[in-house]
Amino acid sequence: MATMREVAERAGVSITTVSHVINQTRFVSDDLAKRVRDAIEQLNYQPDQRARSLRMGKSETIAMLVTDIVNPFFPAVVRGSEDCAREHSYSLILCNTDEDPSQEELYVSLMMERRVDGFLVAPSMRPEAALTTLVEREVPLVVLDRRCSFQVDQVYSDNERGAYEATRYLLGLGHTRIGAIVELEGLPTFDDRVRGWKRALEESGITVEAGWLRQAGLEVAGAAAAAAKLLGDPPGVTAIFTTNNLMTLGALEFLKESGLHCPDDVSLVGFDDPKWAESFNPAITSVAQEPYEMGYRGADLLIKRIEGDESPPKNVCLNCSLRIRESSKKCGVR
Repeated sequence: MATMREVAERAGVSITTVSHVINQTRFVSDDLAKRVRDAIEQLNYQPDQRARSLRMGKSETIAMLVTDIVNPFFPAVVRGSEDCAREHSYSLILCNTDEDPSQEELYVSLMMERRVDGFLVAPSMRPEAALTTLVEREVPLVVLDRRCSFQVDQVYSDNERGAYEATRYLLGLGHTRIGAIVELEGLPTFDDRVRGWKRALEESGITVEAGWLRQAGLEVAGAAAAAAKLLGDPPGVTAIFTTNNLMTLGALEFLKESGLHCPDDVSLVGFDDPKWAESFNPAITSVAQEPYEMGYRGADLLIKRIEGDESPPKNVCLNCSLRIRESSKKCGVR
């Protein structure tokens, strides 16, 4: 493996000049800089990143914590962040917390020991301990997907508006008994979606009945059980709004097992719009977020903080759009 001394000898310059070219710590003439870069390429020289990190006080690495990498929503978020990081010559370390606050705290501790430059965090159910540690130590931080009370940069979707538009669409089809399946209550993302669902119903003069909202938990099986309860008598709903793609899968699983058909027996509108939504039969009407944009914008904000941006924290609210397909139809029409 080539050394910096060998690069300097090949380029005919001092080791100090090679260092300044690599680290961009002092002006070097175009002619000398080109000679150094040519020597680096010819010798396939690889700088010692650990030593460089210690000298510059930066690792050029960011940690990204997500709650469930199996959830089809998150790969696109991660891809957006990774693409942005790569464009700025940063590396990204991905950590999966499994919605476990203790795991979240552990990863924060481990990543701080690795001296990462900042954190992208899609928070767990109870993120206070982990986020407090980062805020108190003034570690650059951007929160993704779920809003939080900390005064930090945040990037999230307009969840209430998306759910409101989805429910208004079902109301326009003549449905007045519209149930909802939520993964977990008490989380800003899902609470906003439930709020949008409820607001659309109440604005149409419909009183939300007990049993129309079902909490499913973290598993697809829980969503299937919730769908079974919604389609029982009572409450006997004619349409279901699911608050994320895992809840949609659970509802579809129940329909398949029970011999019911969508949209003939029940209309369905989901939240999140993974690629498989249009591949189902029927294709799923769903609220589409902008997960790639969420990840990219979050990483861009974080890197700016790492590199010295001291402007007030920013809240970036991304649009949602309803994509109408075949899983919903007029009430009473077969």
